[in-house]
Amino acid sequence: MGARYEDLIRDLREIVKKIEADETGLEESIVLYERGAVLVKQCEEVLSAAELKVTSLGRD
Repeated sequence: MGARYEDLIRDLREIVKKIEADETGLEESIVLYERGAVLVKQCEEVLSAAELKVTSLGRD
């Protein structure tokens, strides 16, 4: 089973905090941004799957 939505959001929040921190350099910010983009895609997939499930349940 994939990651939980709540866990993905928590990880995204941590990435945003690190990127916004004055101590984070450009190279690290780029790596964090790339990781964040992957997490956003995973969140979209989780939400899409949940939407399909809810729609399916509504038909029953």
